[in-house]
Amino acid sequence: MLKVDGLRVAAGELPLVSDVSFTVGGGERVGLIGESGSGKSLTASAVFGLLPDDVTATGSVRLDGVREDLVGAPESVLSRLRGSRLAMVFQEPMTALNPSMRVVDQVAEARLVHRAAADRAVARRDALGLLEQVRLRDVAELGKAYPHQLSGGQRQRVLLAIALANDPDVLICDEPTTALDVTVQAQLLDLIVKGVKERDAALLFITHDLAVVATVCERVLVMYGGRIVESGPVAEVLTAPKHRYTRGLLDASDLEAVDERGRLHAIAGAVPAAGQFPSGCVFRTRCPRADDQCALQPPWFGEPAHGHACWHPAGGEE
Repeated sequence: MLKVDGLRVAAGELPLVSDVSFTVGGGERVGLIGESGSGKSLTASAVFGLLPDDVTATGSVRLDGVREDLVGAPESVLSRLRGSRLAMVFQEPMTALNPSMRVVDQVAEARLVHRAAADRAVARRDALGLLEQVRLRDVAELGKAYPHQLSGGQRQRVLLAIALANDPDVLICDEPTTALDVTVQAQLLDLIVKGVKERDAALLFITHDLAVVATVCERVLVMYGGRIVESGPVAEVLTAPKHRYTRGLLDASDLEAVDERGRLHAIAGAVPAAGQFPSGCVFRTRCPRADDQCALQPPWFGEPAHGHACWHPAGGEE
């Protein structure tokens, strides 16, 4: 349903995302994980055609059944696809929702813009139904509210209702549960999975939370330094990681592997600033196994179903 091939994102001469390629099939749920600064949200913005004016994308982003390549497509094409074939749930609903519009009108607008509803009365009726689908209560009253009058969980459900309003083929979720408590997070994740299953939609779920990936996704892409460094089925990647960065992420979330002071394992160093990642293996300056060979960019190793870009994969000789 979605095919990304050789995607590169740059700010002038500064590379931000390099040679990213992946596919998401209809009905498939794919996670994209990595630390902040790894390039996850930039990748999503490039796919969605929402990069800042001073940031450019090259490569290819294809949506099944759409003749035009989304990279470099005119705004008229992207506007037709965004919200209909391609939808997104953003991380921060207070910046994604219009503060001056009532909730029901914002959901109805998604139906009207793409002519899925004949008139405003029909669109408002559809909107109330969508708000009920995302399990909001008393939607007739809640629909009259403005975003600032809702809780964080309610606002995210409104965003999900807008994203699902036109039965998209591809849904992108960019860390939609980051600011929510555990109970509300679980409810929202359940709604997202249910929504894409009912529509047989492709899901690209961006997060830094490995537990969320294990709950929601079937396949996972691990990103670091603007590159995909490992990909494969969630069960395989999370139980038998190949890339040293993936291994570090798992160790850092292992509550049973604390040191004598009760501290979790930490990956050495910090994520470099954008465009400042080293040549060769982008993780080599933080990797305990790095040697001279790592100054060369590693090729893609392993089977297509579970591959990695690491000269010294985890599980091998230390």
